[in-house]
Amino acid sequence: MNVGEWVTKRAMIDPDSDFLKEAEREDRAYTNLEFNERVNRTAHALMSIGVSRGERVCVVMLNSSEFLEIFFALAKIGAIMVPMNFRLAVPELAYIVNDVSPKVLIYTSDFADKVTEIRGQVAVPNYIRHAGEDIKGDPLLSDFVSPFPADELNVETEVDETDVLVIIYTSGTTGDPKGAMLSHRNITFIAVHNLLGYGVNRSFKSLVTAPLFHIGALGAAALPVIYAGGSLVLKRFFNASEIIKLIANEKINYMFAVPVMYQMMAEAAEWKSADFSHVKYFIAGGAPMPIPLIRAYQTEKGVGFAQGYGLTETGRLSSLPIEETIRKAGSAGKEEFHVIMRIVDKEGTDVPKGEVGEIIVRGPNVFTGYWNKPEETEKGFSDGWFLTGDMARRDDEGFIYIVGRKVEMIISSGENIYPAEVERAIQSLDQVKEAAVVGMPDPTRGEVGCAFVLLKKEKELTEERLIEGLADKIAKFKIPKKVVFVDDFPRNTSGKILKKELKKRL
Repeated sequence: MNVGEWVTKRAMIDPDSDFLKEAEREDRAYTNLEFNERVNRTAHALMSIGVSRGERVCVVMLNSSEFLEIFFALAKIGAIMVPMNFRLAVPELAYIVNDVSPKVLIYTSDFADKVTEIRGQVAVPNYIRHAGEDIKGDPLLSDFVSPFPADELNVETEVDETDVLVIIYTSGTTGDPKGAMLSHRNITFIAVHNLLGYGVNRSFKSLVTAPLFHIGALGAAALPVIYAGGSLVLKRFFNASEIIKLIANEKINYMFAVPVMYQMMAEAAEWKSADFSHVKYFIAGGAPMPIPLIRAYQTEKGVGFAQGYGLTETGRLSSLPIEETIRKAGSAGKEEFHVIMRIVDKEGTDVPKGEVGEIIVRGPNVFTGYWNKPEETEKGFSDGWFLTGDMARRDDEGFIYIVGRKVEMIISSGENIYPAEVERAIQSLDQVKEAAVVGMPDPTRGEVGCAFVLLKKEKELTEERLIEGLADKIAKFKIPKKVVFVDDFPRNTSGKILKKELKKRL
């Protein structure tokens, strides 16, 4: 189950079909055969400088063919890719590099300044730059790779399905970032779950605009389509107007993005004339999709959204059928075919339907642990079950509703308040575009909710009217005691609202 074999097989079975192209450069388009040959050259080149089974290679790169060439080259070798979030500050990047001790660091020339700062803080034997021919110093990736043969590798030790293929670092909201180790088996089943859950097949043409260092882009936009035999169009940066044009011109039928990206597309000048006639559906991840936005795409463009629930450590865990997005608004759907999911109380006992508990899971997609953090790994598992830290409930039909993170739960006068439930209620109000609820101290109740609210354009709403509007939607004790209207939200690279930043404003 070596993931590197995916591109070998595609080259053998269907050599002349499209594999990928880069949106910014028309000359960078490759067939299955051409892409596999590029992967093989990259693998031979990396092996020549000592990259072998189990060695780590850090990459700080924009979306490009080379990013995926390195990924599959390392898979064939049995080495490990560490894709790094290029938006991180230098100390954060240095922490990751020091944590994994890579044999090589490969970077897009856009990030040369950051890499220059990192050098004095880390010990990396080899640096390779991608693009930026006018920059002197480290060898250029294309020059480094080109002398090597395009034939398949002959590795001394066969890669095992349990070997780690990629380490993706979590955001570190409760401490230092943690590197989630995903094996060849994990990555394969992450792809399989997209095939089974959403019917991805060889006819799919995916626009990859979210950054590939993120599990959503890698695990939903790219790898499932590659596994199924489809093709990719890679975009270096997200621009709403350009994306709308690309979807029409390239006849894109599949795309993963976070809700804020879809919102920007709906607000772009090109939205009214946008041609989405080829689109099968879009995937939304990273944060819940607002119902009004779902309705706008369905009614104005005839496009549905595939939604679900997943984590860096697991990939997709559940899927909500497109036809259920309105009837089951706010639901994360039902678990994927190979996922076993339970919702349990503090003692680990399954809770009845309708009651809230913590989601715990197991399956072939669940990661092998956190790199260099055995204690964190041990805390994250119980009797083989991964403890997600997410609180949820099931309805009578078995659909899952995420109500919030365990650490975000607000305890008010002994009652549990789950922010996601309150946020959904607020977002159901016609004037509201988005909401985020956090806990704040209260001398009487211990803790109460505070709602940060972003209104739709040209809409007005007061704190008093908002609170009145929630009276018949949620229990009285769940209604926020304070409302703060905002012009925008602080977000991480996945589009999630940074609630810890909101708390600082209280």
